Amino acid sequence: MAFEIDYIPVGDGERSGDAIALRFGNLYGPRSEQEVVIIDAGFEDSGEQLVKHINQFYDTNIVDIVISTHPDMDHASGLKVILDKMEVNNLVMHKPWDHAAEIRNLFKNGRITASGLEDKLERSLQGASDLETLATRKGIPIYEPFQGLTDFNKVMHVLGPSKAFYEELLPHFRGTPEPAKELSFWEPVKKIVDEAIQWIKDNPYIDLLDDDEDTTSPENNTSAIILFNIEGHKLLFTGDAGKTGLHLAADYAEGIGIALTDLQFFDVPHHGSKRNLSSSVLKRIKASTAYISAAKESKKHPAKKLTNALKKHDMNVYVTKGNSRLHHFNGNIRGWGAASPEPFHDYVEE
Repeated sequence: MAFEIDYIPVGDGERSGDAIALRFGNLYGPRSEQEVVIIDAGFEDSGEQLVKHINQFYDTNIVDIVISTHPDMDHASGLKVILDKMEVNNLVMHKPWDHAAEIRNLFKNGRITASGLEDKLERSLQGASDLETLATRKGIPIYEPFQGLTDFNKVMHVLGPSKAFYEELLPHFRGTPEPAKELSFWEPVKKIVDEAIQWIKDNPYIDLLDDDEDTTSPENNTSAIILFNIEGHKLLFTGDAGKTGLHLAADYAEGIGIALTDLQFFDVPHHGSKRNLSSSVLKRIKASTAYISAAKESKKHPAKKLTNALKKHDMNVYVTKGNSRLHHFNGNIRGWGAASPEPFHDYVEE
């Protein structure tokens, strides 16, 4: 069985995002012997590019599963284009407003009602709400990507988040009332007035990634973490998941006998941010190849400290930086030139 993973460039200037297409099966046979999956679609213009790409290179307008890893606009905006212009058989996305009744007691204001909270969540996450409305209007079934969800005869397996972890994070989403208590693992990022980057010397024999508190947003940590095992080729996609989400996914995988230290492909979270991975995570998640979706002009994505750390863990690292990227096994190379892996950087961000 062959597979192709296509990264479409997302963002102009410094705005990064994710737009990924995956095709596997008999790629030289009829469409009925292939599966097509979209994982996020960046902004609306990248959604348009993704439609054209799948039409041209996959020779189809049918998508078996569309996955929204989390509701941030740089991942989800283009999915409305996909649902509008393509024939989509299934949509996988979280519906925060459907959890209002379960979490309404987790806020300081004890008088908030489930319906009031549901309305707040829908308004604060309007893009995701519109996606659900469009899918419902078109009769597309929707499934929430919680730990344990599988498809394609267990080729696809959601490793995280669990429903309990998701509902723990929901009260801390932007636009919700004040939560009753703070997250035990989360330390919000403090804005620094002087944004000048401080550079430090790096080498292959030192460890500069920290294992401090998780500083990625609660929304990011609800990202669906999804493993595809295509006849022994393990491909892990992580959205914008943070250290906590990734550790919990690794805990679940280990508990059911799935190793994550022998991956063929690792979709690096949050465009290569230095805040989303740690040394302890990289001891549990190892791959031969790592891909990062980052805008061409981005100064912070990917962090050189992070790409160096991946290379220290024996991964070949590739960054989109305004280019389409293809990773495949027995797939179509399409005449594109081979991409150059990210080099090791002598100096990295402090």
